[in-house]
Amino acid sequence: MAGTPTLQTVVKTIGVLEMLSREDADSVGLARVAEVLGWSRAATHQYLSSLVRANWLEQDADRRYRLAHGAVLFAEAVAQKIGTPPVILRVMDELVEVLQEPISFAVLRGNEALIVERREPRRSLIHRNPERHLNLASASGQVLLAFDPRARQGLPPELAELVDETERKGYGEIRNHEWMGDDVEAVAVPVLRGSRCLGALSVIAPVGRMSIPDAVSELVSARARIEAALNGAQVAPTTASDRDASRVS
Repeated sequence: MAGTPTLQTVVKTIGVLEMLSREDADSVGLARVAEVLGWSRAATHQYLSSLVRANWLEQDADRRYRLAHGAVLFAEAVAQKIGTPPVILRVMDELVEVLQEPISFAVLRGNEALIVERREPRRSLIHRNPERHLNLASASGQVLLAFDPRARQGLPPELAELVDETERKGYGEIRNHEWMGDDVEAVAVPVLRGSRCLGALSVIAPVGRMSIPDAVSELVSARARIEAALNGAQVAPTTASDRDASRVS
């Protein structure tokens, strides 16, 4: 409303949260926050301490700050209301055209990976009404755990080893896995914004029909296009015909 005074404490609080969400590091020290925001250390500490008490920030053993459960829940609620970013949906459509296999985007929900978006080829290649709840050993589950340090705490040794390997490779995969009565293979890659994993982008196909190396290559390229767009870059759409032309040249 015109003429209504702006509460600077609210503006500054939002500034702290926005600054932390844009940092590539998982946690940030007091001096760094004060430097970026141009505040005194005393004022910065007051805002940071208040957000810790409100459970929007937390401190690690080195007294560095990172987003906490309250901020994560808020971000998830916003994501559910506004939906998946359009660039992810667009790139999923491109991947379906290129790979001719179902493409999914999954997020971490408690002890499972939940498919929130799915794109299918025109011809039916696998179940049209797939299960949306995946276990954490799935390709998407591996990725979501590997690129969310807080989610990795307390994992069983076998799953922890699998997640470590996924982080090292940069993608997760399953081979010869039974899913809804089909023997399938799947590959998944993370989609990151800064240090935060937004979700897992994956492709699934019956065993033997999909080239795993090609699927990894296409997903890694798709991830790069999505992350560039999320960071404000102009990224041209890529189609199957574009890929064919580039291979010929």
